[in-house]
Amino acid sequence: MKKIFTTAVTLAGWLAAFMLPADAALSVTQRTDIRTAKFKSARIIFNGDITANKSLEFIDALDKLHYASPGLKEITLYINSYGGDMDSGYLLYQAIKNAAIPITAVNISMTASSATLMYCAAKKRLAMPLATFLLHPAAVENLNRQYIKPDELASLKQLSNKGNVIFEQIYRQCTNLNDDEIASLLASESTRLLLNAGQAIERKMAEGISEGLAQADISVIVTDDKA
Repeated sequence: MKKIFTTAVTLAGWLAAFMLPADAALSVTQRTDIRTAKFKSARIIFNGDITANKSLEFIDALDKLHYASPGLKEITLYINSYGGDMDSGYLLYQAIKNAAIPITAVNISMTASSATLMYCAAKKRLAMPLATFLLHPAAVENLNRQYIKPDELASLKQLSNKGNVIFEQIYRQCTNLNDDEIASLLASESTRLLLNAGQAIERKMAEGISEGLAQADISVIVTDDKA
């Protein structure tokens, strides 16, 4: 059996270039019995909210994996997120969809809201047996203002519609929901869809079940800042 050795990011030569944004914590383990350039598989665990900094940290990790390990054949992305910033979610969608290395996404527990965008971008989509998906309307923040003027209300509505357009177009590609079903779930929180793994497979959002975390030559964890 092939033996796996791990080392902390601070001890791993090329990984020293990883910089941590204020709202993200990153850790890396890797095999030390073979050269980084010979790695064949990678695992990324994305845990917590989707933010601008974490999306950039994720993309930076993808780039470093690609350039430091040209032998990589696959990346498995495990997602546990209730979503977050819509623009950052769409940025992750584009990064994953156009990644040089094929990415398999696995809903490890919860994939909700804007986190469904990064999930839908993957070449292959799986879910843990007890995982849950949440599809609902896009939301915008009103900066805790109690009173909103007509022009401000119109602006918030415009931003909300922008998010729903993104959801609509991507759900058409990664589910078998018809136009009426998509319009319904994006119209109100009361008509949102909460899907278990089996229901996600029926809706063609997921393609199958994953039973556990796969071993990999290198593992990267992007999560919320612990400070």
